[in-house]
Amino acid sequence: LTYSLAETKSFQFSDSIGKFAVPDVAINDGRFVSLFAPLLSFIAIPGYIIGKLFGASQVGTFAVVSIFAIFNIILIRLIAIRLGANPLAATAASLIFLFATPAFAYAVNLYQHHISTFLILLSIYSLLKSDKPWSLAVVFFLCTLAIPLDYPNLFFMFPIGLFALGRVISVNKIKNKLSTKINIRKALALLVMIIPIVFFMWFNIESYGNPLQLSGTLPSARTTASVKDLASVSNAKTLKNQTESTKKSALGFFQTRNILYGFYIHFISPDRGIVYYAPVVLFGVIGFTLALKKKTKMTALLISIIGTNILLYSMWGDPWGGWAFGSRYLIPSYAILSIFIALLLTYWGKKLILLAIFLPVAIYSIAVNTLGAITTSAIPPQVEVLNLEKISGVIQRYTYQRNWEFLISGQSKSFAYQTFLKNYLTPLQFYQLLTFSICVLVSGILLYYFLFLKKGEKNV
Repeated sequence: LTYSLAETKSFQFSDSIGKFAVPDVAINDGRFVSLFAPLLSFIAIPGYIIGKLFGASQVGTFAVVSIFAIFNIILIRLIAIRLGANPLAATAASLIFLFATPAFAYAVNLYQHHISTFLILLSIYSLLKSDKPWSLAVVFFLCTLAIPLDYPNLFFMFPIGLFALGRVISVNKIKNKLSTKINIRKALALLVMIIPIVFFMWFNIESYGNPLQLSGTLPSARTTASVKDLASVSNAKTLKNQTESTKKSALGFFQTRNILYGFYIHFISPDRGIVYYAPVVLFGVIGFTLALKKKTKMTALLISIIGTNILLYSMWGDPWGGWAFGSRYLIPSYAILSIFIALLLTYWGKKLILLAIFLPVAIYSIAVNTLGAITTSAIPPQVEVLNLEKISGVIQRYTYQRNWEFLISGQSKSFAYQTFLKNYLTPLQFYQLLTFSICVLVSGILLYYFLFLKKGEKNV
């Protein structure tokens, strides 16, 4: 969609673009159209145009996501400090989020996760910073803007929107009676929600001819035939094979019967599980239990966002996220858990046993996720491997071992490596250098922090 808007100024795809995108493209009224929420494609256009000026339009496009990943580091640190974390602990935790979770792999790729996380974090920061009408306007605007970025954001932003609404409507008990009061000035902040809604409806009209059409509910193309060929198919049975025959509904992607299996996929499965890809974020669980005990403000709100994120994508029909690296759907949860890691390091900063356990787990997580960032994020789920092996005739890996084989075979997708270092280092040497540098940075901050805490200096 980014390419089509930038190059042809069209919301519908030409045959060549449509064929390139199959099966991740929809068909509507005999035309190829986007199958995804549109905002990411619009946000990426400036990066595409700037990159094209230097002959690297793809790099420019992907760099837009990298910028938001950097913003997320800053916001995690700022939020953690406002919740009472030591500044140095907050810095370490924010780096843990980016380099020790699958957020690293998706900071160098065109996915919506970092921008969704940015909207969540900026909303939280706005609520922490002020309860003025302008701050609430920012929150309500971001909550609405998140929906055309990724439809499930409706659920992730709901607790934030509800929290903000609580600052507009106050309920007090007076003489055994409930009194409701609405702050008119703050209520006017709700009007900003109109802007993203108008944008979303305009896009739907231009793309699908229906302001209320959700792209994800359209039938997906299952063939590389041209639109004209599809339109000329007279046999209904053949047409069913070329597009998805089942009518989709917005909520049909989520099934409660998937929850237990979804939990397994996200937490302990070898192909996507947190314990394999980012075990360091589990320290955040200790952090939020301590935050609850200490009655740290907004702890309940933060936990509700994590819970919604995990629950929703455990019900999702594709908890693996297609061919992916780790559990990409949980990137917002990794960010919030990193805030709790900052609080954990602050609360238990003088416990040497914490550093002794935390640091090796962090180094392991950094090593795994750096591997994903510079090789490939296209790792098949375990359920597809047997069929892949039949088709390819070779053993297929479904864990980050696939990334390792990619690396030692002399391959790296890193633009920095391919452009500046290819003639000086092998991909393996580049990986070792990058991993070592990140580990030294994070370890140095943590050791410095623990050392000065031992000396009694709190404001390091």
